[in-house]
Amino acid sequence: MNVKRILVLLLIDLIGLQLGYAQISSAIHTDTLLLSRTAYKDKLMGFWLGSCIGNWTGLPTENRRTDFPFFTDQDFDTEQFDYVLDQDPWGADDDTDIEYVYQHAMVTNGHYMLSGEQISNAWQDHIGLPLLWVSNLSALGQMQNGAVPPETSFPENNPMWDMIDAQLTTEIFGALAPGRPDVALHIGHLPVRTTAYLHSEWAAQFYIIMHALAAVVDKNLSRKEQVIWMAEQARKRIPDWSYIADMYDFAKEAYLANPDKDDWEKTRDEIAQRYQHSVTADYTYKYPWDAGINFAASMVSMFYGEGDYKKTIRIGAMCGWDSDNPTATWGGLLGLLYGYEGLEAHFNKTDFSTNYHIERTRYNMPNPVDTFEAMAEGGIQIIDQIVLEAIPGKVDNDMWHIPLKATAVTKADIAETVVPWVTIEDNDPRWIYQGFETRYENWNASGAYLTRGYANCKAELTFTGKAVQYYAYRSPNGGKVTITLDGKSYGKFSLEDHSSTHGQYYVKVFEKRDLAPGSHTLKIVGDEKETEKTIDMLSIIE
Repeated sequence: MNVKRILVLLLIDLIGLQLGYAQISSAIHTDTLLLSRTAYKDKLMGFWLGSCIGNWTGLPTENRRTDFPFFTDQDFDTEQFDYVLDQDPWGADDDTDIEYVYQHAMVTNGHYMLSGEQISNAWQDHIGLPLLWVSNLSALGQMQNGAVPPETSFPENNPMWDMIDAQLTTEIFGALAPGRPDVALHIGHLPVRTTAYLHSEWAAQFYIIMHALAAVVDKNLSRKEQVIWMAEQARKRIPDWSYIADMYDFAKEAYLANPDKDDWEKTRDEIAQRYQHSVTADYTYKYPWDAGINFAASMVSMFYGEGDYKKTIRIGAMCGWDSDNPTATWGGLLGLLYGYEGLEAHFNKTDFSTNYHIERTRYNMPNPVDTFEAMAEGGIQIIDQIVLEAIPGKVDNDMWHIPLKATAVTKADIAETVVPWVTIEDNDPRWIYQGFETRYENWNASGAYLTRGYANCKAELTFTGKAVQYYAYRSPNGGKVTITLDGKSYGKFSLEDHSSTHGQYYVKVFEKRDLAPGSHTLKIVGDEKETEKTIDMLSIIE
């Protein structure tokens, strides 16, 4: 850390003292948390309701503004954008449904610790296309082909490892370990590592920790102070060399230094300049669904939302990029803090639907339409087991006795790591195509582009590097391609797949990882049949 940055941090701390920020200390004052199961059931119902309101309020702006000019507060509370409060049933979406699947898997397997094989089985039984994207979709294809977590998150297997997915699929593990972030990280480890690695993993863990700490916040603190305390604890987990740490620290500094706490747009715009239009902290922006840019955006809505549900969700919806993800995450966290009845009071509304339509997006569920009451009760049963076995504590009638000793959040002990793999998209101008056509708005494909060809199609690309991987879309109508690298033929490869009528995305068809550093030419040639040949992306080590 350079001298200038140290001086800036000292100045920010001084400003924080003036704002009362530094007066927020640990909210854990006892060695044992006594928590009513009945009261916490209301909190879990609030978690599900809050997630759904946040999710559906954020969806209309999802990927609508991913660069300047962004939305502002003036765009909210209009005919186009407003709080979504009256769905009945609430529709499942990828911000809530995979958490539902994980809870269902824990119930059906009879244990809170899911193995890689159990996660793979649950995903293949209940999760699939067309409503699946980026790292989640890459992980599913690998599981259909025999891989199990955590290998489904390794960058050499999953080119989308640094996307947002785990940030919106694993918060529930914090809610299922009230007061114990250490236990929450333990039970959530493999679910996170199903799709996330390094920076994206720590972003997901940040949210898990905050959800676990919701049960032990100091009730004498304001909502703003409670949220800041939880965030400061979660920040301790992130290695300082990670760009996730830089994003948290920058958003915090910008918030504290801003005299106008309603001008959240100022910090959002600064984040866009710092991380999207510049390379900062070794973060290079790739897509609007990056883990990084969306974590940074979520810090804007968290700090400026100041613990107020409406304000936090409004800012999140207007902030930009993959906006429904932060709104669903903060909606769930604040719902956990407020509780179901607290959300009713906050919105002055007592007729929220408690129905949840899981089969809108996921399959083969015992209850196509479930209820928040039943979902919360399922969570209570899982927590009973966690309290007795994982903590261990005690269940005494309606009370959980949860020991809190030695539960401090610790930094991930991982040395600074550089992932060498770099993406070359199929719409990169270096490609030379004959008989292939690249089209946009293929949202399941990498970068939303997919290149298709048919009989005798040809593609060629010259790159500089020492390793290459070719990823494609496989389907029941897939044909065969011949791959040549530097004039040497590596044979024919099939793009036919019958695991789903929707096919498989992010399939690693070919790789060569022992190339001599330098210039190499890859050629992909389709066979003579009118079957489909595809190119989604290459991944190379430069």
